Amino acid sequence: MGFIGSAHRQQDWTADCIAVTNEEIEELYRSVPIGTPIEIKP
Repeated sequence: MGFIGSAHRQQDWTADCIAVTNEEIEELYRSVPIGTPIEIKP
């Protein structure tokens, strides 16, 4: 895990953006077929 570790979950520092760790993004990449539409709602 990166230098932030699990601390990224303790405070909202994203200014309403999406933030994931490298491990989380790798898991998403493996789980979703390329070309899958993604819808992000406020």
